[in-house]
Amino acid sequence: MRHGTLRGGLRSPLAWDGLLGLLVLIWSFIFIRLFSPGRINVDIGYQWEQALGKTPVSDWHPPVMSAVWKVLIDLTGDPGSLLALQVLMLAVAAWLTGVLIHRRGGPRWVSLLGPAVMAAPWVLSQMTTLWKDSQMAVAMLLAVVLIAVIRFSGRSPGDGSVCGRLRSGGSLNEGRSSRLRSLALWVNVLWIPAVMLLVYAVSLRKNAVFALVPIAVYAAVCLLDVRPMKWRRWPRSKSRTALAVAGLSVLILGIVGAGSVATDAAIASRAEVKHTGQISQIFLDDVMFSVPEASLQAADAPDELKDHISTARDKCLAKGEIWDAYWNCYGRGPSGRAFSPLAHQDELKDLWLNEVITHPVRYVEYRAAVYSMYFFSSKLEYWELRWDAESEKIGYPLGSTKADYIFEPYVNDFALETFPMLFKPWFWTLIAVVLLAAVVHMRRKDARVSVTSRKVSQPLKHQAAPSRPSPHFGPEITVLTTSALCYIAGYFPIVPANHFRYTFWPAVAVTVACVLALSMWRRRGVAHDDDPAAYDPSDRSGRGDAATPPSPASSESES
Repeated sequence: MRHGTLRGGLRSPLAWDGLLGLLVLIWSFIFIRLFSPGRINVDIGYQWEQALGKTPVSDWHPPVMSAVWKVLIDLTGDPGSLLALQVLMLAVAAWLTGVLIHRRGGPRWVSLLGPAVMAAPWVLSQMTTLWKDSQMAVAMLLAVVLIAVIRFSGRSPGDGSVCGRLRSGGSLNEGRSSRLRSLALWVNVLWIPAVMLLVYAVSLRKNAVFALVPIAVYAAVCLLDVRPMKWRRWPRSKSRTALAVAGLSVLILGIVGAGSVATDAAIASRAEVKHTGQISQIFLDDVMFSVPEASLQAADAPDELKDHISTARDKCLAKGEIWDAYWNCYGRGPSGRAFSPLAHQDELKDLWLNEVITHPVRYVEYRAAVYSMYFFSSKLEYWELRWDAESEKIGYPLGSTKADYIFEPYVNDFALETFPMLFKPWFWTLIAVVLLAAVVHMRRKDARVSVTSRKVSQPLKHQAAPSRPSPHFGPEITVLTTSALCYIAGYFPIVPANHFRYTFWPAVAVTVACVLALSMWRRRGVAHDDDPAAYDPSDRSGRGDAATPPSPASSESES
């Protein structure tokens, strides 16, 4: 009896939303309790000291992360507040993913995979540490999911959504119609946090702009999809639609870019941000490892710089390193301290302009070599607590020692040892390409079915009862996979190492895309009795009368 009551209670969409939220909350609580205040390395420790005001703010690392951390510490007094924010962004994205799946007609067991994304070993491994890459990834994911919520709140007639029935004059009572129209309007407020999250992501990592381009296109399409009804009367052609999408995409990119610049300017107005010219690291690697010794010595540059590069190159090659020379062999800046600016930055830039890009073949050869190492290998898949030596130096509190006993075997011994491809860029690239191909195939198949159905359509009175439509997440799968592919490709000219954190966004994005694709992979035309949209909202029994076929009027109202 209790089992039947529980099952009946969970049939409510709101109750299922609550169950998904409860699962997310439980996992978030356990995760924060075990890993708070978050793992750090020397880079994160440097930003921690900036947040406390112990070290001057510089642009070697994104000032926005130190600024946000400072605000959170001022508000809460807890150094683990940044980890809580990081987990919160992922938790909301995971919960909304599950909600979208079951609300759009997907199987409820698949909707459980939304919260389960948080526990995937390749996700968990990077969420333990306060990488700027992790924060960028969860911010972008949440932004995409929020835009998806907006898109589904204003779908056109015939998509099975309540808003679609409202626009087509479906059979909903006037009071309910008014409430749902108000809800659809208020959902548009989500554009504000979505844009703010994208601004935060780009401010954290400037190369996030590669991943942002597909998201901007997706947002532009969604803007057109949810535009007011009076604008829908305008004639639409493919060329006009393409121009509108292109224009809106550029506008969105401009808004996010301007927001990032404004954010940096706002931080600089409150604190003196020291310019370090970190891009010189890339120039240094390209010059050191792509320019032959004879060409280097013949170049018009200070002898001190050329000799330093030549000597450091020998050290790096002896170590088997062909990248990240600043840390591996160059000795950092003149002071030798971490994050100190390189000397002769202008001369180094001139060397790069005169000796690197003017010889594209050897430049591409070098970049292909380091990109291959990044693409087919990885390291730092899981940051262990015993590596937090930096914490003791700067007084950063350590987390629970039990966390590694619980999760390190799960990530390293199980996932990494058994399925090492899960931590490699090539694997997520392959999965992304397969998903994109599946979406293209599905669209072509749906187009053929649509043409055929119009040719052989029957009179309305002979049509079968409407069934629960299969959820259509094609645009969401497309934006997540293309964003992942663009981000991976964007590392070709700049990749400094093969840390898995550089692949975290592709891994998270493609994982969510896989979950969405799974929700669509089922036999079409099968109505499920646990779907609240499969019966009329006025039916309080929880199920329609299975023995009584629907009338033509009811069929039309649900189409």
